[in-house]
Amino acid sequence: MSNAIYINKESRGDRSGFVDKFTEWSLNWVPDSMVFVCFLTMIVYVLGLTMTNHGPLELIDDYAKGFWVLLTFAMQLTVMMITGFVVADSKIVKKGLIKLIELPSTARSTFLMFCLIVGAVSWLHWAVGLMVAIVMGKEVAVRRRGLGIHYPILVAASYCMMLLMANGPSQSAPLLAATPGNFLEKTIGGLIPLTQTALSPFLLTLVVFELITVPLLLMMMMPKKDKVVEISDEAYREFTQAGAAAEGSAANLRPAERWERSRILLRIIGIGILLWVGRFLIQNGVGKLDLNVINFTFFGLGMVFHGSAHSFIASVKQGVSTTFGVIIQFPLYAGIFGIITHSGLASIITHWFLSISTSGSYSWIVMIYTVIMDFFVPSGGSKFVIEAPYIIPAGQQLGVPVSHIVNAYSTGGQLANAIQPFWALPYLAAYKIRFQDILPYTFTVFIYAVVIGSVAFILFPHGL
Repeated sequence: MSNAIYINKESRGDRSGFVDKFTEWSLNWVPDSMVFVCFLTMIVYVLGLTMTNHGPLELIDDYAKGFWVLLTFAMQLTVMMITGFVVADSKIVKKGLIKLIELPSTARSTFLMFCLIVGAVSWLHWAVGLMVAIVMGKEVAVRRRGLGIHYPILVAASYCMMLLMANGPSQSAPLLAATPGNFLEKTIGGLIPLTQTALSPFLLTLVVFELITVPLLLMMMMPKKDKVVEISDEAYREFTQAGAAAEGSAANLRPAERWERSRILLRIIGIGILLWVGRFLIQNGVGKLDLNVINFTFFGLGMVFHGSAHSFIASVKQGVSTTFGVIIQFPLYAGIFGIITHSGLASIITHWFLSISTSGSYSWIVMIYTVIMDFFVPSGGSKFVIEAPYIIPAGQQLGVPVSHIVNAYSTGGQLANAIQPFWALPYLAAYKIRFQDILPYTFTVFIYAVVIGSVAFILFPHGL
C-alpha cells in the first residue's frame, strides 16, 4: 500500500513534475547516514595522505586515537533522545494536547495554535517536539476534520516547526560547548554557557521571529476550503483506532506485576530529581544548563509523568529504537575527528576557510556551508565533531566570537532537513503521506528561512 493513501492525486495538480523528480533523486542518491560516514572516512583518509606528512599507518593510528573520544557525548545524546520520547509518550502529555485541540473553533486558530505549541516544545527539547508534532497533528487531522485544514500543509507545518524551532537549549552543539569535560573544551578555549548560544539575544530574536512568521507563511499557502484535501475515511478510522488497546485487568496480577504497575516508587524518585533541578536553577541560573542537567530534568519528568515502571520501560523500549544511529555511528565520526586533528588536516582546512572569509562574512559562510553539508550528512551533533576543529579556529583568527560560530552552525544545521527526507521519515510513516506531497511547502519554508538567516548573520556578523 502506498504511503500517500490519504492524498488525492488530483490535488497535486501540475506541480508534481519537478517535486517528484527532486524527491526521487534524493531518495535514489542520498543513502543512509551510515554509508555517508564510511564515505567521509575514506575521503578524509585520502586528504590526510595527500595533504599532510602522515603516512598510511600513521593515519590509522590517528583514527584509533579518536575512535573512543565520543563515548560520553554519544551516551548523553542517546539519553536525551530517549527521555524526550518518554516524556512526549506519556498519557498526561497526550491528554493535555487533546484538551488544547478542543479550545479553538476555526481552522486558522487551530492551525496557528498547533504551530506555536509544536514550535515552543521543540525549542525546549527537539525530541519531545518531534513526538508532540506527530501526536498532536494526527489529533488535529481527526478532531478538526471538516474545518478546512489542508492535510499536506498540516504535515509540513508539523515537520518544519519542529526543525526550525529545534535551535534551542537541546541542540547538541550548544549543549556540548556548555558541558564540562567535553572533548572540544581546549579547542574552544573553555566552556560557552547557553546564555551566549541558544539563549543569546541574537538567537532568541531570530527564533521568535521565525516562530511568528513561519506559521503565517504556511497559512498563506493554505488553499481555499473547496480545494482543501483532508484525511479520508480510511485515515480517520486508522488514526482513531490506533492506541485503543484495552487495559489489562489488574485482578489476577502476581505481586511482582503489581509492583511494576505501582505509581509510587518512580514518582518519589522523579520528584526528588526535579527538586534537585529546581534548586540547581535557583542557585546557578539557566546559563549553567548543560547536557547532563537537561537529561536529568527529562529523566525526572518521564518518571513522574509515567508513574509506573511498567509504563516507563515500555516507552523507553520504543524510544531506544530512535537512537541506533547515534550509538553505532558516533565512534566512526570520532575516528574521522582523530584523523583531522592529529594529522594536521584541521590547520589546512582552517587556512582554506580563512582564504575565502572576512570577519564580516564568516558567520554567514559557516551557516551556508552547514546547510550544504547537512543535506548530505543530516546529523548536526556528529557532524559538529568533524567540523569544529577547523571552523572554530578559523573564526577565532578572524575575531568572530566562538559562541556566534556555534549559533551559525546550529542555525544552518536545521535548514537543509526541510528539503531532505531523512528526518521526515517518522512523519511520513505516522501520517501515511509521501515526501512529495509536503515538499512544495517545506521547500518554500526552506527558502524563507535561508533568506531570514542570511540577513541576520550578514547584519550581525558577531551577534548582538
